[in-house]
Amino acid sequence: MKEVTLRQLEYFAAIAETRSVTEAAQRCHVSQAAVSLALGQLEEALGATLAIRRRGKGVALTAEGQAVAVRARQVADQIDGMSAAVNQVHGELSGRLVVGVFRTLALHIIPPLIDWFTSRHPQVELDFIEGAGPEVQEAVLEGRAQLAAAYEAQLLPDCEAEILRPTMRQVALSPEHPLAERDKITLADLAPYPAILVNEEPALQRTLAEFDRAGVTPTVRWRSASVQVIQNVVGRNLAYSLLMQPARQSPEGRPLVFRPVDGRMHSNSVVAALPAGVARSALVTETLVALRHHWAAESDGGSPVDMHVVFDPSKETPKD
Repeated sequence: MKEVTLRQLEYFAAIAETRSVTEAAQRCHVSQAAVSLALGQLEEALGATLAIRRRGKGVALTAEGQAVAVRARQVADQIDGMSAAVNQVHGELSGRLVVGVFRTLALHIIPPLIDWFTSRHPQVELDFIEGAGPEVQEAVLEGRAQLAAAYEAQLLPDCEAEILRPTMRQVALSPEHPLAERDKITLADLAPYPAILVNEEPALQRTLAEFDRAGVTPTVRWRSASVQVIQNVVGRNLAYSLLMQPARQSPEGRPLVFRPVDGRMHSNSVVAALPAGVARSALVTETLVALRHHWAAESDGGSPVDMHVVFDPSKETPKD
């Protein structure tokens, strides 16, 4: 086999992330010809086609390309890590960090990470890919992101999970709802009232399955892929919902209360999805530290893994 160079892997990692030879060249500060040449040399050295150029549609990775992309990303991270190692002596990190985020978790992931890296490691180039749970994990497996934040139920077979916060669905209500004064609420209690549910899989399927196991049928009036929309509808006392992440108020500023479900509900942890068998870089490790710190702070100095926090505007609770 011909020699594989670090430069070839660095350029291919950029192609895998951007899905464009042009953008990869811009990111690596070289010409398109240099990137194209490196890609051809890497394919020749490995004896496999790694990428297919599609006119007007960028670059698509082959199955072999996807497998190589994860390793190329790791090598690129290690190259960046040499400079980062020097900076770490002075308490700083540097390099490019891309985090995939399941869209309903974006509110809880993106702001604290921007805050953390801006204040502590300003030399880190931080970016995000938002989408469905499988989509953001595919970005990790294809080398376009170093890790992804999603729920445990969404985990793909080729990813391994690092638990960030065990969570369980709770009932989201307006304080004016007839059930809001109860400490615990059963699914049978909820069934007669209008519901607005998260229109994302597997969340919707799991929620309906839990009602089915309880032998009741919910009155589902509306569905939405936006948690913020759902919070606003609940805040107006037009429906209840079942949500993973509690909040003190809706985006419109109306108070919300969250109550545990009385009965058997499956936990569904927030996890960092990482490519199985790939060593974690300093940037990935720092991201895990940042997110755990964020949720520990939200728990008012308590454990970040409290699964039964009840948010009630009449009580002193930290801001979500």
